Amino acid sequence: MDDTLKHLRSLNSCTLVTTGRTGSDFFQSLLDSHPQVLTFNGSIINFYDFWNNSICVKSGNFELSDFIYEFIGKYIERFKSKYDYLERKDQLGENYDESIDIDIHQFSQCFIRIMNDNDVTPKNCLLSIYGAYAMLLGQDINQKRLFFHHIHHVQRLDSFLKDFPMAKIISMTRDPRANIVSGVYNHKKYNPDSMNGVHQYFYINRILEDASVLSKYNNEFISIKLESLGSDETLKKIAVWLGINYNEQLRKSTWGGLVWNGDRLSQKERNGSGFSKKMLKNNWEKSLTKKDKYIFNFLMYKRLKHYDYFCKKISYISYLLIPVLNIFPLSYEKEILSIKFIYKSFKKGNVKVILLNYYYYFKRIVLFQKYYWKNIRKEPFHYPYFG
Repeated sequence: MDDTLKHLRSLNSCTLVTTGRTGSDFFQSLLDSHPQVLTFNGSIINFYDFWNNSICVKSGNFELSDFIYEFIGKYIERFKSKYDYLERKDQLGENYDESIDIDIHQFSQCFIRIMNDNDVTPKNCLLSIYGAYAMLLGQDINQKRLFFHHIHHVQRLDSFLKDFPMAKIISMTRDPRANIVSGVYNHKKYNPDSMNGVHQYFYINRILEDASVLSKYNNEFISIKLESLGSDETLKKIAVWLGINYNEQLRKSTWGGLVWNGDRLSQKERNGSGFSKKMLKNNWEKSLTKKDKYIFNFLMYKRLKHYDYFCKKISYISYLLIPVLNIFPLSYEKEILSIKFIYKSFKKGNVKVILLNYYYYFKRIVLFQKYYWKNIRKEPFHYPYFG
């Protein structure tokens, strides 16, 4: 009997969540070629949703070969990265001319062999998918110490932790003002249609929450500053925390062992195969208005100080001004609340988007007032982090 799955089930586990455009994919790519880490090509954000909605699983009686081909069809770009345009995995390698190309037939056979006569559960299937992927890349499964699963969204944690209750959790973070510019302003340049009140509220709420949402779990967790990933000292601390050896591969950003050149949302191209300070620069200081920076400085003051980001001391007058300023649109909200936008939406017959934009604008005001009162009540921000 193949004992591969038994070994995979014995691995320590860790999952990764993000608080916006904070470099979660980049961090995972640093673990991609580490010989002791079992991971995958990017995040499988909704594996448990896939399981619950799987045609095969719903039938109650299915062949493993049918299930794995259903999975491959859902995530074909993870096996044939030439189809992964947004993440620029069609241009891997130092010369931008390589891509991951997993033999789908061999992968499915390997998956079935690992599963063998074991119970067909989401946990066993997930581990077997990761194991088959690693084996097809020529990695030694017996060297693996850590199962690393990138779920991306905090909302996915509950499902994952049911299967991996002892998993550690990593939350990526960065200067929240740079995060806003990257996730709202830069994303708009790539996909203008996605810039609406719903997206903007979801994004700003996620930034404000940061690692605080993890405090309700009993799992050990840590935040990692994107800005610190160029430090060997930080990488060594991360390796110890994860229970793996420090390895030079942690300095290289790869997918499937091939150099990753960054996604297409990034405004700066990375030089070399690892961390580059250029990837951090998005001119948030110029992109945000003085009013926006003033508000964010107040609402996230304790957090900015905790993570050692630049911030200005809060003046007494700020306690009077902020609740008033919170009511006015932020610079990135003005466009979707403008008369011009309303007129264009009416002409297209899209009244719903107008109502949603204003609904989420008012929700954002309530959200900001909530964080204003957190400051008034002097609620602490003291979550552990590397960086």
